[in-house]
Amino acid sequence: MTIALIAYYLGPRLGIGNYINQLSPLLVPLLRQQDKDIKILSSPNAAKNTPALNYLSDYVEILPELDFSPLKRYFWLATKFSKYCRENDIKLVVWLSNPVILPWHPASIAVIHDVTEWKAKEKYGSRFRTALRSWLYLDNSILFSKKIIVVSQATKNDLFYFRPHLKKQRKTEVISNGVDSTLTSRSVVDISALDVPFLLSVGRIDPVAKRLPEAVSLVKALRQKSGESWQLQLVGGMNSSTQKAGESFLESTSDLDWVHYQGHVSDDELAQWYRRSSGVVFLSDNEGFGCPIAEAASFRKWVIVNQANEAAAEVGKGSIIPIDLKESQKSAIKVLHQLSSDEEPKFNDALPTWDISAQAYANVIASILQN
Repeated sequence: MTIALIAYYLGPRLGIGNYINQLSPLLVPLLRQQDKDIKILSSPNAAKNTPALNYLSDYVEILPELDFSPLKRYFWLATKFSKYCRENDIKLVVWLSNPVILPWHPASIAVIHDVTEWKAKEKYGSRFRTALRSWLYLDNSILFSKKIIVVSQATKNDLFYFRPHLKKQRKTEVISNGVDSTLTSRSVVDISALDVPFLLSVGRIDPVAKRLPEAVSLVKALRQKSGESWQLQLVGGMNSSTQKAGESFLESTSDLDWVHYQGHVSDDELAQWYRRSSGVVFLSDNEGFGCPIAEAASFRKWVIVNQANEAAAEVGKGSIIPIDLKESQKSAIKVLHQLSSDEEPKFNDALPTWDISAQAYANVIASILQN
């Protein structure tokens, strides 16, 4: 009997990619201890961009179909995936990302990272496309999975808000992502940061979802209030769904010599950007977890967050500065006061490390197999 871990994403290694990179090398050995055969079903893109999948190459099988366009991918999963599972004796499928679960598939566990398809009605360009994605990835997971794992209490709260009947089914379990980061042990390298204060933004260059114009407004206010040459450094990549908006945003900031786009950088470089930053800015409204918040806390950096983001408060706890995005001047004063104080940001040790999260995943998988 084989357990399949589905691990795929499109574009550069950002939130989901880092989650797979952190969890999989810890989870696979735990499952092997249960004397289970493991297959990691990955897409060419994920295999190329995820170091952990190279490390686990003996377990990885690359399925080009996972990199197909959404409709072609769904068609393959709907018509061919069950046969593939029978041929490979796959009895349980754990969807680490983008679950597409149908009633004729093997027993499945769905990992849900956020419910932004329900919260942002036009996230994917139109209400129809967004609603279609929410049906494929969220509603089908609720209907047909044996178990739902959510990566934070905030995600569980959102899930129960939109689908309150789930409360009675008792098949939803919170397994928080780990709050420790391997970035803290990366080598010191040279980066292009000037010797001036700067806020660091890490993540997908998606101006609406990540509230990047508001980050620009905040740094502009910091410059005005402090009289110092504050900068905004943007680190991250773009995927196909956000590329046009991302490029348009970067073009709109091209005349601002204090806004710099570094693109997608290596882990060594990213670690150095965290070390050199004066603070991290992460203003997204709709996040299920927020890996940059945990990473910043690992480096003992303050994280400026959207006060409406429930996940930010959960993940960051003693290391966040919540601000009102509509009040950039007042927010700048608040940020400057906090950054100049003697108080140090505190790591949230109430949340698990990645090895504890991996053990919780292994326990859920074992419980499904026993039933």
